[in-house]
Amino acid sequence: TDIPDERGYLPVSVKEIDEFSPHSGAILEVRTPRDLEIVKKLYANGVLLGDKSPVGWNIRYATEFHMTNDSGEFRTEQWLSEHGGYKVAPNRWKAGPEEYVPLYEGKMVQAYDHRAASVVVNPENLHRPAQPEPATDGQRSDSSWLPSPQYWVSASAVDDRGRHTWVVAFKDVTAPINMRTMIAAIVPEAGYGNTLPTLVASDGGIAARDLAALLANLNSFALDYCARLKVQGQHLNWYIVEQLPLIARERFAEPLGAGTVSDLIRREVLRLSYTAHDLAPFARDLGHDGPPFAWDAEDRRHRMARLDALFFRLYGLDRDDAAYVLGTFPIVQEADERAFGRYRTRDLVLGYMNALAAGDVDSVIAA
Repeated sequence: TDIPDERGYLPVSVKEIDEFSPHSGAILEVRTPRDLEIVKKLYANGVLLGDKSPVGWNIRYATEFHMTNDSGEFRTEQWLSEHGGYKVAPNRWKAGPEEYVPLYEGKMVQAYDHRAASVVVNPENLHRPAQPEPATDGQRSDSSWLPSPQYWVSASAVDDRGRHTWVVAFKDVTAPINMRTMIAAIVPEAGYGNTLPTLVASDGGIAARDLAALLANLNSFALDYCARLKVQGQHLNWYIVEQLPLIARERFAEPLGAGTVSDLIRREVLRLSYTAHDLAPFARDLGHDGPPFAWDAEDRRHRMARLDALFFRLYGLDRDDAAYVLGTFPIVQEADERAFGRYRTRDLVLGYMNALAAGDVDSVIAA
């Protein structure tokens, strides 16, 4: 009532604030009635990631190694070599009785890609000496190639923090103005720095298929759109992530095509993630005993678009809603227009929405 001119203001009720941010009471950065309408659909068709109820995900969040507090446990490759160390596997050193595994950081991964970058240290850069060196297509095409970390940590220290043969992890450092805000990947058995928080089942009772679906949900444009309305700084903190609306697990059993939603997600996430031998345990948990899948950028573009189309549908968003949401990712659009002369990601997603509506989970959209 103290606002002299209501033009340009968007009213949001206390009830809606409680619905969107029940733990923190944070107000989303919605700018138009359309934004508010879409957010309502996302929450109406989702459950909070941090929900511990029977219908919730029952997920545990962890940051295993703090890059400052735990730095005394970190070893460089030079240190390992000088102390008689030698490689016993592509991602494992041995020095004396101790074995060492890589310390993964957020800068090393991208969506569905645990081999996105090595970490290169430039001592002349006093403020940010460790920088990512993006993997080349040639490196990604070699299923034996693995990125080089900045540090290695003892396997026994990893054991003390709870070992997993693979985990779902996401990049902590982000911003709502980046190309993407929520970026997640399956990462292999390793140490994980605090810039790469992990999400694991609280009671160990979540099937690998559901964790693959969690990954696909986190990487969807629909969820990312919501995350961008919540992030106001440069970190994707747990209090933000736990209040994001995720599709409930039971919905993955819904029929789609000749199978289920879960079948489609499993197929796509497996092929997008399993590009190197170090994720063989993940592949086996999804029922695949074969070799890694070849890296194919064009094929990956289609598989990710199909998954995005699926999650738009699961959230109850139509083609107009999807087109609006995709229009809020200007850097993605600009990159597409430079590469293809048009917003190809949007065209593919909308095309796959039509295909899924027809029950077609196999055709490749000509766009």
